[in-house]
Amino acid sequence: MIITMQLDDLARVLPAAFPDLRPVAPLTELGKGFRSVAVETPARIVIRVGLSQEALDGYRLERRVLPFLHDYLDAPIPDSGWFAAPREGLPFGAHAYPKLDGAGPRFGIDAPEALARNLGTFMAQLHAIPVAQAQRAGIPEVDSRTRLVGARDVVAPVLEERLNRGEIKRVLAWWDCFVTDPRMHCDRLAVCHHDLWHDNLLMDANGHLSGILDWSHVEIGDPAHDFSAPRYFGEAFMAHLLDSYLNAGGRFDNESAYRARRFWEGREFGGIAWAIEHDDDKELATGIEKLRRGPLLSG
Repeated sequence: MIITMQLDDLARVLPAAFPDLRPVAPLTELGKGFRSVAVETPARIVIRVGLSQEALDGYRLERRVLPFLHDYLDAPIPDSGWFAAPREGLPFGAHAYPKLDGAGPRFGIDAPEALARNLGTFMAQLHAIPVAQAQRAGIPEVDSRTRLVGARDVVAPVLEERLNRGEIKRVLAWWDCFVTDPRMHCDRLAVCHHDLWHDNLLMDANGHLSGILDWSHVEIGDPAHDFSAPRYFGEAFMAHLLDSYLNAGGRFDNESAYRARRFWEGREFGGIAWAIEHDDDKELATGIEKLRRGPLLSG
């Protein structure tokens, strides 16, 4: 189930949900994603309002694990903040926290070297968090390869209707190779953010990393998956990121690079599967367009 939210509606229901944050209005909309709409109060408090059950599950996860992550990471991340359980007008709850300073890098332009190097250091710290302690803190474990394989049954029938003959042939051949690829099996586990792209990164006026947002997907899995989203910033960005990652103690060999490339090739299938499962034609069209512009079909 997906709902829609208007600012006027939120201005009526949020004061009762967050009495400590009054005044809530006037609200400023910051953005809208698959699962949440984000607004800002006059006191610079960000409130993420859930649009689906997945959002509510993510808020609860963040509340559990953000205090744990703060102990290991130098880069600013949101506080656990305030949580509103589901109620009338907020069927999927809400999560609020003090706004972090900075602005996101714009999609489709070259991001600064400083951001790449800061992000590489951050990722090395994240991947070095002791897995056993992360598990005790409540961070779930997931097999990134198996989850991507599972999207095939949802995605392939719809893409067969939406792509041309040459495109669907390439997509199905990619799936056949990915499913049987022995190099995609990884025994190493690490704490991963899973969505390190422009919407979830903040930088200051000098291009330095100033915040990492949206921890609703934090999981223990193959660390190579975390390198798929930053690759949208380009090869030069990735070279600086990897140099910093290795200098900070990160591990990234040829097999890691191979898996990271494959995860990048299949990245859009997750968004397409979400759009199909939630009957969102607009997001489906956007996902297909991204797939066509991406490494799988544009090369």
